[in-house]
Amino acid sequence: MIENVLRTHPGVRETGVASDGRDGLVAFVVPDDAYLDDVLGRATASASVLGKWRKACDLSQLTKEAATAPVGFNTIGWDSSYTRQPIPLEDMREWVETTVADVLQLAPRAAYEIGCGSGMLVMRIAPHCDRYVAADFSPVVLERVRKQLQTEPSVAQRVELLERRADNFDGLAENSFDVAVLNSVVQYFPSLSYLTKVLEKAINIVRPGGHVYVGDLRSLPLLPAFASSVELFHAADALSVGELRDRIERRIQHDRELVISPSYFMELQRRLPKVSRVEIQLRRGRADNEMTRYRYNAILNVGQGTQAPFKLEFQDWTGRELTLDDIRSEFLRHPHRPVGFKGIQNARIEEDLAALVFLRDADATLTAGELRRELEQKTARGLHPQDLFDLDAGSGFKVFLSWAACRPDGSYDAVFIPARSLQGETLPAIAWPEPDASGFVRLANAPGQDKLRKGLIDQLVAHCRQSLPQERIPLEVVLVDTVMRTADGKVDPDAVAVTKLRSRTGWWIKAI
Repeated sequence: MIENVLRTHPGVRETGVASDGRDGLVAFVVPDDAYLDDVLGRATASASVLGKWRKACDLSQLTKEAATAPVGFNTIGWDSSYTRQPIPLEDMREWVETTVADVLQLAPRAAYEIGCGSGMLVMRIAPHCDRYVAADFSPVVLERVRKQLQTEPSVAQRVELLERRADNFDGLAENSFDVAVLNSVVQYFPSLSYLTKVLEKAINIVRPGGHVYVGDLRSLPLLPAFASSVELFHAADALSVGELRDRIERRIQHDRELVISPSYFMELQRRLPKVSRVEIQLRRGRADNEMTRYRYNAILNVGQGTQAPFKLEFQDWTGRELTLDDIRSEFLRHPHRPVGFKGIQNARIEEDLAALVFLRDADATLTAGELRRELEQKTARGLHPQDLFDLDAGSGFKVFLSWAACRPDGSYDAVFIPARSLQGETLPAIAWPEPDASGFVRLANAPGQDKLRKGLIDQLVAHCRQSLPQERIPLEVVLVDTVMRTADGKVDPDAVAVTKLRSRTGWWIKAI
């Protein structure tokens, strides 16, 4: 009855109602994007957000440092959340080189880059293409790129620059590019709905057999670990654990950037038949910064895939704590078949996760200084992802790492495939472990939308009271991205538990 009433509200795309485990009901609602945009004003707010990001981008490129930056290496604006200072140049150099290598393995001959920024990818990838179209919404940024291209005439003749927003694909023909690139730009999009519109159009301009490369994405499952890591870095030793928890909560709630779960791309594949496969990749690199720790790449394969996925049993790393030598010995024992490992503890963020566990269990009166001293006593157990990437050197195997399972502890899965089995395929199809139902409930955060979303919730509660004055109405309405259901059509109880938890203050610390 209540579900039927909620479905009559124009702001509801899908809904499910379940017991809260006591005497009340919880309504889980997927909002209607058009209603949020046109009726509640999200479209106007989104335009304002994009305008602010463009102004910030313009100002960063009007500095003397930007004007004198080396060709192809203008890193102005790349600041650390920890130190609030520019990220070290050696870290940025590794970041751009690994990104370029990832894109080039997709063999682009015609590429379209959305949000080209200062041109670090343009100047490195365009020489390998016949056609490179680069778009950005900042005229100041594009002028910087033009001046760089003037120093490289052979590159300039391959490049076309377009001043436009990411969602503007005017003049770009269907199936006209091998690769579309969105690298380190999605975090500045105003909403998940905006991202979906951009990706739908990007997929449309990529020909079958091509790819959409979405790089340097902030990870929603790891947002609590990242926020706590930054706040602990800034905290004075005397700060209480209670106050530290409050600061972390505020950082999560007021994050201005779009943070995406890998499960979003899996859900997108289900919705868009032109996407045949999705790969969720950890970032390569030795540099210890927020980009290697907490960001990932998603690669969408466009067109009907013909390659059957490698199916294998994944050995569980948890509890066994295999070393690098253990893993190398295991896959070398099977030279003719793939070998997989799941749940490998991530050495990049091992200390950050230990801090979260401490914060979950510690008395609120303890201090940040005591937390740091506690962490100094911890013994490292995890494996650094780059150490596994390096195992393919001279082994006759290729290694692939994935965050597709969306675990909040940042653990990852690895597959080693004999090189001869790949037959030149750089992105083989692998049946990776997937998230459970709870991983699809929230696909992204909603930066700057708290007031708007609360307004919709108030409308829905009032709608239920008006339509069902004699009925028991939901005590709580929770906005979600997906209503996960069991085979019999009921709301999935695991998804319910996670959704209810994340609607409450302190969910981030209880979920670890």
